[in-house]
Amino acid sequence: MNDNLTNLLPPDRQQALSREYRTRLGIVAVMLLITLAVAAGLLLLPTYVLLAQSAEAKQTNLANVESVLSSADEKALAAHLVSLSSDAAALIALGKAPSVSATMRAALAIPRPGITLSAFSYTPATSKTRGTFAISGTATTRDALRSYQLAIQGAPFSAAADLPVSAYAKDADIAFTVTVTLTP
Repeated sequence: MNDNLTNLLPPDRQQALSREYRTRLGIVAVMLLITLAVAAGLLLLPTYVLLAQSAEAKQTNLANVESVLSSADEKALAAHLVSLSSDAAALIALGKAPSVSATMRAALAIPRPGITLSAFSYTPATSKTRGTFAISGTATTRDALRSYQLAIQGAPFSAAADLPVSAYAKDADIAFTVTVTLTP
């Protein structure tokens, strides 16, 4: 067979055949693109349906919650809200209050030669009174007791340190209770 193929068609007919081939190829490509677009749209349809149903369910749930909130339980809800607000205010006030353990550490850090401490009592502050901290113990001498009282009065947590005059009645082994009024 001869490898040299001879085209017997005239050039204008060759160009028309070539144009017809390219047109068919273009139509097939466009049809393929259209088919792919339709297939992608069909594959997105289940996702769209699922999302639409989910949105509808959320709208229904929201309407249900709104109807529950606006029902006769509004008074109970308002009372519960007031209770929670007062609890929050109490927690805030408690957070701002001085720490008892910090006050105890500060009291124990005060030098106390000749003093033996035996008991502590804390009374928290109220809206009408300041907090108090009572320190009980035994002093070996009056001078040791007086210097301890002055040291407590000078402490940063103390507004005043009250010691009854009767505590100075004995010369040695003096049992005492100093009542410290705490700074706000």
